[in-house]
Order: sequence, then structure tokens, then C-alpha cells
Amino acid sequence: MRKFIILFALCAIALSATAQEVVHDTVYLHRTDTVTVRVTDSNAIKLLEDKLKLAEEKDQFYKGILSSSGVDKSKLEHDRDHYRHVVDSLREQVRQCELDNVRKEEANKYLAQRAKEAEGKVAEATNKKKKVRAIQGIAMRFYRTPNWEVRLTPNLNEQGVQDGTYSKVLRNRNAGNMEFDFVTGASVMLWDLTKFFNTEHHKDTTEGGRLKPPEIRKFDQEFAYDLGIYVGFGGSNLFKNFYVGPSFRFVDFFYLSVGVNIAEYTVLVSGYQEGSTLDASQTIDDVTAKAWLMKPFVALSIDLDFLSYIKK
Repeated sequence: MRKFIILFALCAIALSATAQEVVHDTVYLHRTDTVTVRVTDSNAIKLLEDKLKLAEEKDQFYKGILSSSGVDKSKLEHDRDHYRHVVDSLREQVRQCELDNVRKEEANKYLAQRAKEAEGKVAEATNKKKKVRAIQGIAMRFYRTPNWEVRLTPNLNEQGVQDGTYSKVLRNRNAGNMEFDFVTGASVMLWDLTKFFNTEHHKDTTEGGRLKPPEIRKFDQEFAYDLGIYVGFGGSNLFKNFYVGPSFRFVDFFYLSVGVNIAEYTVLVSGYQEGSTLDASQTIDDVTAKAWLMKPFVALSIDLDFLSYIKK
């Protein structure tokens, strides 16, 4: 009986020291933090204890690094705000770039339309088969528009001394034999001479057994030439100043015209000429009248389509 009591006491001491119970081959490990982990054998208990110990060591290691690194929380917050501002700035730049791309796309569409219109104008200006062309230039006519006036001239006696009286004498303030006029008109093609001026010449390199220099064509074959009729208007009064005559087109855009200018001028009536003396009661209207005259002219003009093209 005494032996049995001693054996029971030893078993109780052993169980309290190990904090382990074995029930139906299942071992339970009891921790002081009230967490209970159920395993199937003692090897699992040992593995779990090692993992818990390793986790505690890592936790202590990380806490030590953070405490020893001296990281400033306020600096971290400042850096965070700085990078947040950088991100916002980049986002705004991206948005601005998108808007710029939209503007550039619209500008490119507009430029493409302008380029298409310019190509149409170039095609119109360089159309060598166009029959009627508006042209503009300078005409030189061989008659100067008279500008009559009455001038008081002192009279001289027989000794050549002024006698104190005056006479009304006709004078032309616009004397001369030619003047220039700005003209605008149209040239109508009658004969196309492009092939004639661009005819290929016979290219024979030998002549009598000797070397013959190659012949040079009259003009560049890229240019157009024609002969037509020109009708134009000049001066400030377009309907009283006409130009008519043949015109020669050369190097595509230039026109040389010759013919007659039909214009209304102020002329002296019959019986009067420059230097004539008027009566005291007469005025300039009494000795002048309007009349149509025909005078020769020569003009150099340029194609208006070409002018509008080169202005761009």
C-alpha cells in the first residue's frame, strides 16, 4: 500500500513538470498565453516550438533594426508629400500633352486642307492648255495724256519791254510723246506654239567626217508658248481706256502684247494749238473738247493665276 502511494505521487510530479497529457495517442502543448496547438506526436511539437522561436527571433531582429536605423517619421511624411506632388505634376503634364496632341491633330487637318487648296491653285496656274487667261501688267503707249491750262503771260512792246498787260496763253503741262499705264485684261489663245518652240533638232554628231557640235534647242521644252488676242483696260476710268492687239505668251506666265490704245482724251478744238492766245472772255472749257483717239502701245503682263500663287 505504501509503495502504491509513492508511485502515484511520482507520476503526479512528472505530469506537472512536463505540462503534457497523453490521451488516445494525442499530445497537447499548453502555453501560458492561452494558445493551444494540437499535434499528433512529439516530433511535431518540437518542430512547432522551433518555428515559434524563429518567429520571435525575427520579430526581435526587425524591431532592433527599426530602433537602430533612426528613421525620421516626419521626413518620411515630407518625402511622401513631395512624391505625391511629383505624381500630380506628371499627371497634369500628361493631360497637357494630350491637349497639345489634339490641337496638333486639328492643325494638321487644317494644313492638309490648305495644302490641297494650294495644289489646286498650282494646277490651275500651271495649266498649259487653258484657253483664256486673266493677265495684268504695264503698258507703254506712244501718246501722253494732255493736261491743258491757261497761263497769264506778260506782253512785250516793240523794244522787248513788258508793257504791263497780260495775255491768256494755252499751255500743256503734260508734254511728251509716251507714258505708262497699269493695265488689266485677258488673253485668248488662238495658236498653241509650244511644240514649235520645243521641237527636237536633228542630232548628228558628224559632218563630213568631222565632229559636229550638238545643236541647242531654241527654248527649254518645259515652257509653254502661244499666240492670241489681247483685250484690256487701263487707268482709273476703265471704260474709257481700252487696249486691243495680238499677244505672245512665253515661258508659261509672261505675255508681250502690241496693238492700239483707244481712249478718250481732252483735246483742243479746231483752230487752237499749244501757245495760242485766248480772248479775255474765253476759258479753258471754250477751247477744249473730249475726243476718242487711237494710239499704238506695247505691254508686258503676267498671268494673274500665277501672281496669286506666288503671293502664298
